[in-house]
Order: sequence, then structure tokens, then C-alpha cells
Amino acid sequence: MMGIVERVDRLLGVCGHLFLVLANACLAILLIINVMNIGSRAMWDRGIQWVFPWSTVLFVWMTFLGFYVLYRARRDITVDFIYLRLGRKGQLAIRQFVNILILLLMGVMVWHGPEIIERQAGIIEQVYLFGVQVERFTLAVPLFVTCGLIFVNYLVDTIYLLRGEEMPSQAADQAGQISH
Repeated sequence: MMGIVERVDRLLGVCGHLFLVLANACLAILLIINVMNIGSRAMWDRGIQWVFPWSTVLFVWMTFLGFYVLYRARRDITVDFIYLRLGRKGQLAIRQFVNILILLLMGVMVWHGPEIIERQAGIIEQVYLFGVQVERFTLAVPLFVTCGLIFVNYLVDTIYLLRGEEMPSQAADQAGQISH
């Protein structure tokens, strides 16, 4: 029988795959519209005005969505030459300490999210989605969703550490069973 922590871990994995697809979609659209803009400049000596603002929006969204994918898969940059030389107990203590730091940092980010979003008033010029002009705060929404997911991910990892277990998704990734 699967417990709640295992279900949350699976849901986080689904979110990771969804964010990977969305980040790749942002990149694909970004490349397509910029190739169109380059083609327009080459053929008609005139650029497409909305490409630059949409490129900015898509790049920001791609970066923030990809941020969660990297943390979920533990593909972030680490310096672990000291960590690898510690014994099992030392590694567990360092991992728990890092998890607590990440929980605190992500908690602060999410806590301040509404205030930051509220300050981002106004529209993004020449950026329309389904005929509606896109509000500036939409640039930050993926960041705070990502921070919330990273918080939950490290909370689940901390629970597994306290139980003396590896997070199933991390164990599978370390065994090479999950690839992106």
C-alpha cells in the first residue's frame, strides 16, 4: 500500500515531466519565432515586432520551469568532493543540513511571492495570449510555482531521510533508470 509521502513523490515526478515538456515547448516556440523573424528581416528587410517581447517571456518561463526539472532530477551543480569523503552518517547529516537550507530558502521565496507579484503591475507590451494582453506578473508565476514544488520535493526527501530511506525517485535516478 502506497503512503501519502510516496504519492506526493509520484506527483512531484509527474510535475517534473510536465515542466520538462513545457520548458521544451517554450524553447521550441522561441526558436521558431526567432527563425521567422530572421527570415522576415532577410526577405523583406523588416522584423516582426512582437518577437522580442515574446522571446523574453518564453525565455523567462523556460528558465523557471527548467529550474524545477533540474532540482527534481538532482542535476544542479554541486561540489561534493568533501561530501564523498565523509562516512554514511556524515553524508546523511550534510544532506539533512542542505535540505533544511533549501526548505528555508524556498519558504522565504514562496512567502514573499504574493508581495512580489503584486508589485509587478502593468502589461507586457506587444504580448498577447488568446487575444488578451499578458500582465507583467505572469513572468514570476512559474518561479514561485517552481519554488513551491522544490520546497515540497525537499520536504519529502527530508521525510525519507528521517525514515532512513532513499527517495524512490532519487534512487531510480541514481541507478540510471530515469533519463531526461
